[in-house]
Amino acid sequence: MPGSARPLPRFRSALVTGGAGFIGASIVRRLQASGCAVAVLDSLERGHADAVPAGVPLVRGDVRDADAVREAVRVLGRPPDACLHLAGLILVGESVEHPAHYHDVNARGTQVVADACLDLGVPAFCLFSSAAVLAPAAGTDARLAEDAPVRPESPYGASKQAAEATIEAAARTGRLTGVALRLFNVAGADGGAERHEPESHLIPLAVRAALGQSRPLQLFGTDLPTADGTCVRDYVHVRDVVDAALQATSRAVAVSLRGDGGYEVFHVGSGIGRSNREVLAAVARCLGRPVPVVEGPRRAGDVAALVADPARLRALLGIEPDPDLDRMVRDCAVALTAVAQI
Repeated sequence: MPGSARPLPRFRSALVTGGAGFIGASIVRRLQASGCAVAVLDSLERGHADAVPAGVPLVRGDVRDADAVREAVRVLGRPPDACLHLAGLILVGESVEHPAHYHDVNARGTQVVADACLDLGVPAFCLFSSAAVLAPAAGTDARLAEDAPVRPESPYGASKQAAEATIEAAARTGRLTGVALRLFNVAGADGGAERHEPESHLIPLAVRAALGQSRPLQLFGTDLPTADGTCVRDYVHVRDVVDAALQATSRAVAVSLRGDGGYEVFHVGSGIGRSNREVLAAVARCLGRPVPVVEGPRRAGDVAALVADPARLRALLGIEPDPDLDRMVRDCAVALTAVAQI
């Protein structure tokens, strides 16, 4: 059932890279509440130290620095049961302008963390990847399963594809069990608001614009081959993403303990596509006020539609994503309002 409680993770300790970010901090809070020992590695270039719960050690460092990774492991006292690797850069448009930097952080950074985990004997690795690695869907009604063609349209997507290849190769050594979660559009809130600087996600941008906390929303692309001319995306609640991450990591740890090893991929989405205009209508409906909009041309690297087929997520992890877009909007708005009042 959507929103139902999930079993506690079957691992006792974890390293979370990027644990001071929006999704990472949500995962850290859930792990801490379950009694799992957690350490966070984050450069704080785009994360926030105050998002890390009290009592959780935070090592400020870059994932491209093997010494920083080892220091984060040392604070746990022993190699953790799992590494959940979220640290990285996420802006498609920025990746087009700085492709080498994106490859360096996302691809080489993953290699450094994976190598450290192999050297230290960390048995399970959960990589947070992206739907941006996938080839555009053939039509806006298509649902992309894990065997869908991989053909990224942006340097960001290419950097995540390279990161996936790194973990798959590490898993082939037999010394580490790997899992990659291809996230679609994560939304909502789970104990903390999105505080990306710059913010690039549609729902928080639309909420801020509607509440008068920012300038009018820039709507990029109104001439795409979709029903209303705007991008179609799959929005998934961050709570479901956290559930999927903990269940997938638990599965990887269990597989590793059996000595089986291997590598798996999961698509984390709701399975329902919403256009940008549909999202703006949901924000206006939930907040009771329109979203001021300035229309502009589409951005380089944007594709018309990306929607998940979450069948494997349901079958193997027991996750039934909640597709309630209004709930995601309301949760986001409550969290952003709370941050604005601090």
